[in-house]
Amino acid sequence: MAKSPLLGNRLRRLRKERNLTQVELADQLGISASYLNLLEHNRRSITVPLLLRLSQKLNVDPLIFSPQEEGLLIAEVTDTLKDPLFEDEDYADTDIAAMAADAPAICAALKKSYDAYKSAQSDLQLLSERLSQDLIFADSSFRLRTLVTSILSSTEIVHDNADLSAKERNEFLQIILKDSESLTDTVNELLGIVGGDSLTGKSSASAPDEVVSDFIQSRNNYFEAIETAAQEFRNSLGALETSPQQTMMDFLRREYGVQVDFADRERHNTEASLYDEPRRQLILSKALPQSSVNFHLALLCGQLSYRDLFKEITDTPELPGEPAKEKGFSAVANYFAGAILLPYESFHKAAEDLHYDIELLQQQFNASYEQVCHRLTTLLRPGMTGVPFHLIRTDIAGNISKRFSASGLRIPRYGNSCPRWVLHSAFLTPGGICPQISEMPDGNRYFSIARTVTKPSLGYGNPKRHYSISLGCDVREAHRLVYTDGMNLTAPKTVVPVGITCRLCERPNCAQRAAPPPSQVQQISPSERRNISPGIGDL
Repeated sequence: MAKSPLLGNRLRRLRKERNLTQVELADQLGISASYLNLLEHNRRSITVPLLLRLSQKLNVDPLIFSPQEEGLLIAEVTDTLKDPLFEDEDYADTDIAAMAADAPAICAALKKSYDAYKSAQSDLQLLSERLSQDLIFADSSFRLRTLVTSILSSTEIVHDNADLSAKERNEFLQIILKDSESLTDTVNELLGIVGGDSLTGKSSASAPDEVVSDFIQSRNNYFEAIETAAQEFRNSLGALETSPQQTMMDFLRREYGVQVDFADRERHNTEASLYDEPRRQLILSKALPQSSVNFHLALLCGQLSYRDLFKEITDTPELPGEPAKEKGFSAVANYFAGAILLPYESFHKAAEDLHYDIELLQQQFNASYEQVCHRLTTLLRPGMTGVPFHLIRTDIAGNISKRFSASGLRIPRYGNSCPRWVLHSAFLTPGGICPQISEMPDGNRYFSIARTVTKPSLGYGNPKRHYSISLGCDVREAHRLVYTDGMNLTAPKTVVPVGITCRLCERPNCAQRAAPPPSQVQQISPSERRNISPGIGDL
């Protein structure tokens, strides 16, 4: 197990919480106090046998020392403190790691505050763009200025002319009253334009998608209760292995009176599935491939049969508000569908036997590429774990729509990822698997593969959706994958230097930089030679 800046800090904190001295804990572990001191100061690695003894003596889950947990904490705090908002400060990586280990509650508060700041900043930008182009706003602002001028002029006349007759004074007062009513209407209209309810502070909370991603990450993307329920459901159906589509259609009709209808483009103008609850009818598009048909059937089976279980799992403070709970419900329902079609034990065995060859796993389980990749990230059952993977999905614009990391890879929370990641270059060779060994600025190396996938279309004239999916792991686990056959992983000839995202990357002289590096590292060195055509990231 590699050294990590958080492991020693976390070990020290756990020891102190239990009022143990280094000598006392070292004696319980069967090691010297000096060796324990080196562990707590991150100068020695924690081996697997020692990790197991630590978890027993401290009565904690071994996953508390997992690299994905520490990577997530450090990533979130670093992502926050590298913002230009803190450009006058320079926080060392060791200080950030210590804070993440010793004060996780403060880290959570800092992240929550930063999320609110980014949300408000985004709202302000969108509002500014809208107001600069909105013709209705331009017209309202003109009327606003006109009405204010009219009211001011009429008021001055009444105030400055004491010799006005009662009739004339009343006429001017009527003008002021009428224009004041119009001014009130115009102000209300402007408030409606700029968002009204959206400016009440509700938008300061994290988006539901982000909250659900954090929820799944905190559970390590493994839900034992759902795995158990899925296996029970498979056992109750019997023939699911040989004819999954017909078996699940029969179950839905028998148990819930649901009819499944396959509609063409004239009757169903989307490639998604639609469930008409009052009519008890599931409408599936004929554009869906067999793997997607099976998945949608399994999804509805889970939603109808295990609604209470899904609600119990998502009834947590980690998912505040109804939108987040609905997104969470959908996420665990999707997890259940994957667990039905790709049962844990048989899928884990096949993955190990086939050296994680995704295409062979597709053939064996009649699943899509993306379904297999998703399921591979859930193989984290204690005693029967697979390779700890990270998974990222992005569209052709670089927007990350799915992210999970059990490998320790830091995935950007705000903005796009490093353009050098294989995730993006996969779009150059659609349908082909692209491998990459990458090295982060901190020296950690990862092996990743990426491939594009295209969602089904309803035919000519309907735009297709294209994504790139990257699956990867720590380079020390890469020997277990078929994609590294023939590679020298200990001394690879080709290692791509990458970052997290340009805003957080401190690598100098990167030709693909799309944003300046963190302000803390921007230093102009005196030189008589200069680049006469500097790029975005060049000084």
